[in-house]
This record gives sequence, C-alpha cells and structure tokens, in this order.
Amino acid sequence: MSHLPHVLFTVFTQISVGALLSMLIADFLAKDDKELNFIETGAWVSPVALAIGGIAMLSHEARPMSAATSITKNFPASPLSLEAGIMTGFGILMAVYFLLWILHPDYGTPGIRRIPGLNALAKWLTPIRKPVGIIGVVVGFIFVQASAAVYMIPGLPSTSLITTPIFFYVTTLLAGVTAVAAVLSVKYMIKKESEELLTRLLWVGWGISLTMIIVLIFAIPANISLLKAPAETVAASMARTKTLEEIIAGEWTSLFWARLIVGVILPIICLAALPFALRKKEIAKASGITVLLFVLLLIGEISGRMVLLASSVPLGEVAPYVLSHMPV
Repeated sequence: MSHLPHVLFTVFTQISVGALLSMLIADFLAKDDKELNFIETGAWVSPVALAIGGIAMLSHEARPMSAATSITKNFPASPLSLEAGIMTGFGILMAVYFLLWILHPDYGTPGIRRIPGLNALAKWLTPIRKPVGIIGVVVGFIFVQASAAVYMIPGLPSTSLITTPIFFYVTTLLAGVTAVAAVLSVKYMIKKESEELLTRLLWVGWGISLTMIIVLIFAIPANISLLKAPAETVAASMARTKTLEEIIAGEWTSLFWARLIVGVILPIICLAALPFALRKKEIAKASGITVLLFVLLLIGEISGRMVLLASSVPLGEVAPYVLSHMPV
C-alpha cells in the first residue's frame, strides 16, 4: 500500500479546493446573518481536508521536515516543487478565508469568535472575504493542474495522459463540493434550520455532481482507450499495455469495478432520487441522500485514485526488457 499516502494526499487536497468553491457558493447564496451562521460550519471542511492530505503525504516520509525542504528548495524547477509552492499559496488564501468566517463576531464559531480584537478585525475585513475566496479557488484549480502534472511525465506513460487532470478535476468538483453539502445536511438534520438556503445549495451541488458524473462516465472508457493506443515509444506502449492488464484482469480489477459501482452507479441512483425529495420539500430526506452521496463518492474517488496510481507501470520496469530484445 505504498501508494496510499499519494492517493490520500491528492484526493483530500482536491477535496479541499472543491470545498472552498462550495463554501464560496454558499457565501453568495446566503441572504442574512442567520443563514451565514448556518453555513459557517462548512468553512471547516476545506482546512480539515487539506490537513488530512498534508499529513498523509508527510507520514510517508522518514524525515518530513527534510522532505519539505528538499521539495521547496527546487521551486519552480521541478513539477513536485511547483505543486508544493502553489499548494502553499492556496493554503494561505484558504486559511484567511476560513479565519474571516470563524472569527466573525455575529456568526462565527462560538468561543473562537470571542477572541478579543480578532473578532473586530474579522468583521472589519469581511468585505474582502469573498474576493479572497475567489482568488483562493483560482489558485486551487491551478494547484490541481500542477498536481496532475507531477504524474504526467515521460517516466510514467500510463498517467501521462489527458485523462489524468480530468480525473483530478472531477474529484475536486465531485467530492469537494459534495463534502460541504453533506456537512451542512448533517447540521440541518440536527437543528432543522435554514431550509431555504440548504435547498438552494443542494440544487447547485446536484447540478455540479451530475455534470461531473457524466464527465466521469466518458473519462473512464477514454482512459482505457488511451492505454490501448500506440505510444511514442515501444517501451511506453508496453508500460501502458501492462497497466491495462493490471486494471482489466490483474491485481486492481476488483477495485476498478468497485469504483464503477460505488463511485458511479450508486451515485447516479442518489442523484436521480435527490430532485424528487427537493421538489417535495422533504429536506431531511434530501439531506440524508446528500450524506450518502458524499460517502459513496469519497469511497469511489479514493478507489479510483488507487487504481490510477498503483496500477501504473513506470517506464523503468519495461525499459530493460525492451533493450534486451533490441538487435545488436
């Protein structure tokens, strides 16, 4: 399971970006302090997800501090250092946006918003919260592209495909946006408040999720087709062929089909049921469907990312075989 830290890092950092976007949408949809107080809980999703991703990656390193230094000192020469640098920029913007939420004296987190001086500062800076959030989302999407670029290198022919960034953006919008909706759905089921706002947010989340599921339906077979297609070199073609064998009839076949069932088919059923509950104003039922949808999508995206990264045969594994069979 050596790929698990990379899987958790990419999935949860992308969820963090999507969660910031979802929270920003909710910020624009809210009409008054009561609704702002309701959605404030969702502000916690992005930093928590980013923290989980960062811890997962650093836990893979024997010397985390040394690893962090070695990555950042090469900025921006290597894809890895560029990814780390952009993630840092995203993290700072997201943290500012988060703090302006939880410290607000009128609807911030109880206890935290009572910190002397900081709550007044947060209220004074409230006008810049949305602009900071917008910039944070833009930087976040650049980070997702930079993260995909780490795996789109000649040494990894099976992930050096256009479908890799597509999968990364799908995770961002599918699991990230749904994460905030799920947290606020749980809050609604407990407190039964801000029904109108939650309804609007669930409709937006439904539209984004349905669009991304459709993209996924096309992206998965497209990825299979690209693995079958001839590559630039014999070694790259062989690496992709062996990767395809691992996915279709190898070690990762069961997880591949589990991803299709749990991460695509079952979410389609949830997305088909959600509009009926919303139209009937059965918000508690819609909230339960949303929580289930997020759980399915999270499992599906982690499974899919594991298949994508762990099944990929690097060029170094097949190059010796190709060289040994070349005519002298």
